Amino acid sequence: MLKLFLWLRYLRKRKIVILCIVAVALSVSLLLVVDSFFTGLIEGLKNSLAAESGDAVAYIYGKPIPQYSAFLDRLELLREVDAAAPICAGGGLLWLESGDVREAAIKGIDIEKDSKFIDWKNCLLRQRNQDGPLNFETAGYPDANGVWVGVNIIAEPNEKTDKYDMEEIRKLIGKKVVLTTEGFGRKRKVIPLRISDIAFTDTIWGDQTLYVPFGYLFGIQTDIAEGEYANFFKLKLNKNYSKQAMQSAVFGVWKTFAKEDLGWADEDVSRMHIDYEEEHSYFQELRKQMAVLLLIFSVICSVVVLLVFCIFYMIVETKLKDIAIIKSCGAGTATAAAIFAGFGGCVGVVGSAVGVFIGYVIISNVNLLERWVHILSGIKLWRRSSYLLNYIPNQLNWPDILPITLAAVVGCCLGALIPAIVAAKTKPVDILRYE
Repeated sequence: MLKLFLWLRYLRKRKIVILCIVAVALSVSLLLVVDSFFTGLIEGLKNSLAAESGDAVAYIYGKPIPQYSAFLDRLELLREVDAAAPICAGGGLLWLESGDVREAAIKGIDIEKDSKFIDWKNCLLRQRNQDGPLNFETAGYPDANGVWVGVNIIAEPNEKTDKYDMEEIRKLIGKKVVLTTEGFGRKRKVIPLRISDIAFTDTIWGDQTLYVPFGYLFGIQTDIAEGEYANFFKLKLNKNYSKQAMQSAVFGVWKTFAKEDLGWADEDVSRMHIDYEEEHSYFQELRKQMAVLLLIFSVICSVVVLLVFCIFYMIVETKLKDIAIIKSCGAGTATAAAIFAGFGGCVGVVGSAVGVFIGYVIISNVNLLERWVHILSGIKLWRRSSYLLNYIPNQLNWPDILPITLAAVVGCCLGALIPAIVAAKTKPVDILRYE
């Protein structure tokens, strides 16, 4: 109780201690904002990549399977698998009516299945507000091969505002484009197409991709023009189950389907393989950059320890009489030291709590702040073309709050350590002899 009384008294009388609290709060909030930003950026990009490629890829080597929809329906009944969709990809050059030729990734999608990975309804410009199922049909051209074009293939954002000219982009819907790609037998294919819709996926990968009907692209690459065939499938896994459980369940469904429905022999059944998507090296580099940046800011924030030391040492020097009276009343050396060491810890706790609150407010409203900076100054701080996401990550990284705040409290205790030792060594007789 005595310690608490003195802590509150010093905090009330010594306003300079508030400077320590402010310094701790700013340091904690700075580290939390940086940590949350990088963590959110990495997780956002990983989720976008997982939506494009899945958590795992199952494939049948060398022999496409018919009736793939029936197989995927059975996979989605598994508790270990949340969704499954066929995948087919390639690359090529896209000629636009303006005369430009753009490089584009090509992806064949089964709309119904792929919509369980990507919210296509909100990604498409023309069909976003329309009722009914999504499609590749082009209004006015019923016989044309319609495609969805990633917005970055056909347009670039304004340098200052980082926004697209939506009126000009809408005019491109229905326009003719010509795709040059590699078909079956490595033969060049020149294919006339019509832009059915424009895709805004909020990622640099999706916005540079040409989306076509899965069966159409699969037929170009394999020369199988009829039937429902596929040999690559992306899987969204239930995080509550292990990879081993998922793999065992998928193989069990596959063996039953291949033998009973397809009538395949055992050697053909063994063609199934599953690859898991490992963390991309790009994300590993981002984590290294985050660690280096946090280290740099931690070194800068360590000045708080020196600040706590100076202020607490000054308090000890001006409160020697109080310390002497306490010790003369029977308080031991440890009690005198604990008063100031504990006071340093309290400053760390209060400053950390304030810092967490400030960090939460900043990171939660960072997109709003960026928007106001752009409105007031005309400066665009966040460019989607540079950071690969259309938004600034705005979720506080709660798991890292404890280590950051704990480090702040320990730092304050270390800063108060030497003043606490000085207080502990104070001799009442030397201080009070003339009182």
